Amino acid sequence: MKKRISASILLTLLVGVFSAAIVAAQSPATPATPAQPATPGKVATPQNQMTMVSEPNYVMATAYHDGLNSFAMALHGQTVGAKTVNVDFARAAVTEMRRGYDMMKKYNEAYMKTISAEVRSNTAAMMQELETHRADLNVQLTALEKEVALDVPDTKKVATLATAVQTQLEAMSKLGESNPAGKLTFKL
Repeated sequence: MKKRISASILLTLLVGVFSAAIVAAQSPATPATPAQPATPGKVATPQNQMTMVSEPNYVMATAYHDGLNSFAMALHGQTVGAKTVNVDFARAAVTEMRRGYDMMKKYNEAYMKTISAEVRSNTAAMMQELETHRADLNVQLTALEKEVALDVPDTKKVATLATAVQTQLEAMSKLGESNPAGKLTFKL
């Protein structure tokens, strides 16, 4: 499990470094200037791209997404191959997963309000996919909550549901990859 967590942390760091390298490569070689906030209807450029990525609601939604994934990984690691479920651990992990899901949803919805109507219409299919993944994730979390509420939860079922949660979260993360940030328009 430690290898898996280390690999996830390394992957997250590499994605961050890679993203920063892309932004730096796209930036013209000009003297550094303070970031200017994006204005309504303004197309993202390398200069204002970092402002958009650091939009507080987006940052919070991403942090809760990552936390939810960490708890799913921890739960999976504690149950896969185990004979019994440590009920106290599982219940605490699932409680945190539910809280993380609710907060991720709250901040994602707030972030979506910062996006212009034009971008919303251009990304309607992607947003519908996001909603589908969120609904599926909610179903899986509800099933996990019911399972760990039992006196003796089924170890394989808990491990399978934890994996399903991770799969949904990964699919949600990949949604934005097909929509380059350079094409987004934000209302900030």
